[in-house]
Amino acid sequence: MRNKRLRSSQKKGDHGRPNLTDFISRMPDDVLVMILSRLPIKRAVVTSSLSTRWRFVWRNLIQLNFDGTESLYKIANHEKHWELEIYKYFNQVNGVINGYNYPRVQDFLIRFDLDYTYSDDIDEWIQFALDKKVEKLELDLLDNCYSIRDPAENYDFALPSSSAMVGQTLSLKNLSLTGVNLNEPTLNKILKNSPHLRTLYMYGSELFPHILVGGQDIKLKHLKLVSCSGFESISLYGFDLVSFTYCGPEIEFHLTDLPKLKELDIGEVSLGLENNVFSQISSCALSLQVLILDMWSPKKGLDVNAIIKLPNVKKLMLVMGAEEDDSLLEFTSIAQACPSLETFSISLHWYAPMKKRRKVRHVAAPHLHEHLKVLEIIGYYGRISDLELAVYVIDNAVALKKIIIDPICHASDGGLTAEDFLKREKAA
Repeated sequence: MRNKRLRSSQKKGDHGRPNLTDFISRMPDDVLVMILSRLPIKRAVVTSSLSTRWRFVWRNLIQLNFDGTESLYKIANHEKHWELEIYKYFNQVNGVINGYNYPRVQDFLIRFDLDYTYSDDIDEWIQFALDKKVEKLELDLLDNCYSIRDPAENYDFALPSSSAMVGQTLSLKNLSLTGVNLNEPTLNKILKNSPHLRTLYMYGSELFPHILVGGQDIKLKHLKLVSCSGFESISLYGFDLVSFTYCGPEIEFHLTDLPKLKELDIGEVSLGLENNVFSQISSCALSLQVLILDMWSPKKGLDVNAIIKLPNVKKLMLVMGAEEDDSLLEFTSIAQACPSLETFSISLHWYAPMKKRRKVRHVAAPHLHEHLKVLEIIGYYGRISDLELAVYVIDNAVALKKIIIDPICHASDGGLTAEDFLKREKAA
């Protein structure tokens, strides 16, 4: 009996423990692929050298994420490593693409600081991804700090012109472009030939003067444009858009026949007579549930009479730039236009944060806020103007349950040290 036990333990490996490597290798391919999908792609590929059993397993991965963030940090600290790191990155991407034979790719990510000088290689990578029926395509071609480069140096996104792509329906569901330019014909082709496209995100990209997106054949649900340049207006009409975000210089908006638009985040906007944002979003007033407005020139004044009723808005966020200790109570009239409001957030960015000695004003709202439960003030500094906003809600919100105060100092005046900021937070 003792000898049998000894032989049994020897089969399990040293010290009677099972041989885990053999145990894992005997698992079905689906399980092994699931394990490899948890690893960075370069480590997953290295497993091909373990044994003949592992040699081709990585080729069944459907998520090819070439995240070069680690290399970008090395380059940021030691620029002399640039040529070596980019050589290694290109070798990694091309090596995987050349050895990959699975019929489709679900996710394809390129993340590295690449400009137009690498267009030929990037074109080939996009060709590969589209040939593999990619669903989520992300090109993040800026550095790890997302520093926007001169748009003329960006890579220009172009659909492959090969005969195989002519008339081809794209499988895209999610397209994310960072530091990538997009012209009008290409955008139209993507939208018209991508019946499953639901999300389009662009950051630091150059576009064309007048963006026009609409029609029942457009299936886009979420559109986000951040720090993009080159355009003056955007018109969205006649499709089931759910959320739209625009962050950048002031432009013209034309939003019509968007019955399912629930979330709207726009800035920089003007609330004065010269370009009143409410007149531009009035057609969406009934469907909106979340509204975020970035206002960087409150001193231009608020045209209270131009504010429209927003009957279904449950969350309102106002991002405001202000000077000195000017009263901001007039902006509560926007909250008053939202009878269903549940969360009211205010983010304050002060150009010259200082305090004035004056009495706190108490303002009675024409109608009490019956549903307002949460007030959040970001950038609270303890100025009278800050306090007035909090007092206004306390006085007029009968269902108030929570006040969130974030005392972090958002100030653009120069010369403040880290110690100065900490003192201001403590004072707030």
